[in-house]
Amino acid sequence: MATARRVSVFLPAYNEVDNLEGAVADVAWAASQVLDEYEILIIDDGSTDGTGALADRLAGANPHIRAIHQPRNMGIAAAYERALDEAKLDHFSFLAADGEIARESVRDILGSVGRAAIVAPYHRNPRARQLHRRLLTWASTALVNVLFGQRMHYYQGPCIYPVALARALPKTAGGFYFLTQMLIHALHAGYSCVEVGLVHVDRTHGRSKAVSAKNVLRALRTIAQAWWAIHVSGVSVARRA
Repeated sequence: MATARRVSVFLPAYNEVDNLEGAVADVAWAASQVLDEYEILIIDDGSTDGTGALADRLAGANPHIRAIHQPRNMGIAAAYERALDEAKLDHFSFLAADGEIARESVRDILGSVGRAAIVAPYHRNPRARQLHRRLLTWASTALVNVLFGQRMHYYQGPCIYPVALARALPKTAGGFYFLTQMLIHALHAGYSCVEVGLVHVDRTHGRSKAVSAKNVLRALRTIAQAWWAIHVSGVSVARRA
């Protein structure tokens, strides 16, 4: 008998009033197509543009949606931890609230739950992204694959984990790079993984907050710390049960 696919989907929202409603609609549509049960956790991360009020309205209109408000802008890692603490279902997924993933790709990602312990999305149409983002992605992915003996397409995607595993994995890296930190440790611990291609689409409004010189330095520091923890200190916080 197949295990029910029950997924808590986290949407971080910091000043995304123009993108949030469409992103939530895409996730709700995709989840209703392929999951047995789902919840959408919107974390309003101290927004000042009306995102919080919009999140409350969306939650009031759909019982699958919950709006949770951070007291101030605390960053993506803190929002992730807050949503993970609030999650009530078996698996935990992170999808951005900027609408940069085609809704059919959201469906494919959620529909892959159960194929392996981890679902790891990657960009199937990388040329749709800006050149500097493509170059940074290629360089960081190649570096991690060499250092950790992997052959992954991407380490910064919105992976889906069993909730218990997601809670056990380290998330100490700054910026968005805790996502890489989590995946490196999970793969090193031996958890199975299926990669799922996604189609990247342009944001309707605004610019991505993920790429900056500061974040590039954070990425390098994250990779170095993970290498030291695994290969020198022998630390693995996600050993197979």
